[in-house]
Amino acid sequence: MWKGREADLDSSQIAQPPQILLERDCAMQHQVVDETDFAVGPQSISAYSRLSYTMWHALAEFIDNSTQSRRNYGSIIDDVLAQEGTPLVVEITHNRTKREITISDNSIGMTKDDLVEALRIAHPTKDSTGRSKYGLGMKTAACWIGSKWRVVTCEWGSGEEWTAEIDVEGIAHHGKRIPLTLRDDVGTDEHYTHIVVTDLHRNIQKRTEETIRSYLGSMYRYDLESGRLKIFYNNEEVKAPDHYEMDTDSEGKPMRRELPDLCIGGKQVAGWVGVLRKGGRKCGGFSLFQNERQIQGFPHAWKPRNIFGGIDDEGANNLVAQRITGVIDLDGFRVSHTKDAILFDGDEEEELEKFLFDFTKDYCDYARKRRGARAGQPWSKDKVRDLLSAMKTEFSSNEMRDVVTTTMLPPLSTILANNKSQVDALTEPDQVATFDVTSELRIVVSLQERSEYEPHLTIAAGADAGTVHVIINGLHPYYASIESSDAVEECIRQYIYDAIAEYRVSKLQCPVTPESVKRLKNDLLRVQVVQIENAAAALREGGIETKVTNGS
Repeated sequence: MWKGREADLDSSQIAQPPQILLERDCAMQHQVVDETDFAVGPQSISAYSRLSYTMWHALAEFIDNSTQSRRNYGSIIDDVLAQEGTPLVVEITHNRTKREITISDNSIGMTKDDLVEALRIAHPTKDSTGRSKYGLGMKTAACWIGSKWRVVTCEWGSGEEWTAEIDVEGIAHHGKRIPLTLRDDVGTDEHYTHIVVTDLHRNIQKRTEETIRSYLGSMYRYDLESGRLKIFYNNEEVKAPDHYEMDTDSEGKPMRRELPDLCIGGKQVAGWVGVLRKGGRKCGGFSLFQNERQIQGFPHAWKPRNIFGGIDDEGANNLVAQRITGVIDLDGFRVSHTKDAILFDGDEEEELEKFLFDFTKDYCDYARKRRGARAGQPWSKDKVRDLLSAMKTEFSSNEMRDVVTTTMLPPLSTILANNKSQVDALTEPDQVATFDVTSELRIVVSLQERSEYEPHLTIAAGADAGTVHVIINGLHPYYASIESSDAVEECIRQYIYDAIAEYRVSKLQCPVTPESVKRLKNDLLRVQVVQIENAAAALREGGIETKVTNGS
């Protein structure tokens, strides 16, 4: 009994022998309290290259600084820009040959003291508010993009240009300091900041540059639409995304409504939700904003699973995920280091999701029943003309002309040998799906990341009779540029149709020509509609049988 009770007691509750108490008291009398700093070494900046930035979010850090600088000194710079007849302009130039990125703006600029303060990591200054409140963005983004960068800046009215040269590896590993250079022959009406990043850590492909333009246009849509800001990427103006047309209710009113007064975790939430007339997975979802700057949104909006369904961040491929949209302003909430996600505290996210679920329930019910005007109807000639007009530039370009007139093919034996070696090189992780189309035909779909210069698609017979491999090159510019899940799904479906058509033509003992493959594929393209018709017929027959049975 005593042993069990002793085990339940805290050690302080058990009587201590006098000798132990004396030793403990003496030890406490000899304790010395001191303090030390929690220091971060300079090598930490070399780790910034491993942050989970995307190129568009890294570049946005510089635009945040430019736009916030104007907000901080609007009473001065607004008048200056008005007299010059220009808005705030941010120009981003990527020199692929030099492996260099330059970000320039015509905001108020910095003095030497401002520049020195701006180069201190995680030391917010008096200007560190709004979009630039953490005192990290410029430093972390520049170090992520390249290993060397410099800042050239001139504050309006100062007549001085200051340049700071940052060598990330030199500072991190060799104790190098930052030299500051003065040029005092500039006019007092000059005002600018240029940030030049060299020795880039990453290659920027052309398809990535299109994504950069798309994201930046969406992130700064408020500034761009108001005319307060212009952004240029390689001399091409970045535009805000088009406004999508809202659907209308039975009275002809737009299905769009403002959020009521809402406070979550002591923070105000505002915005609106609506139903799109024409949807798509890339169009649906909520765009999350803070300080009128998009944190997460088009083309990869926030899609709470309790509303949009699905098993991933894109939501299910249904009418709710395609049509329900909105903008949610979350000023005061924490954001991720790279400013690409809201960091909810406690139950904030669950509380917001529950509110939006209840607030959008009638819209979701409507969207589930809504079908586009052309469902089951052929496209009009005008619609097709519009689509082809948009394609005209692509197919009439000099690049297309060059490929059509200069491309040479290797001998057929070489192509077939390459296809076989590709099949032989497949590994189990490459396989993504297997379809038994018939008892004699199995389709194996694989995804490889070989090279952007390798063929986009390889269709080849496998070692086993009746097995056909569909090998997709994930790094090919065409496949890599497809963003929406709907487009990827249709792309892969067409690849599989091609494989089945080629296989079937070869079994019919006729030449495998483009005409014969297209003719057989024509029947395959009708399969989906026939499936739907057969299912509907079976349902009708089942209904008739039930009625007869009930009436007997």
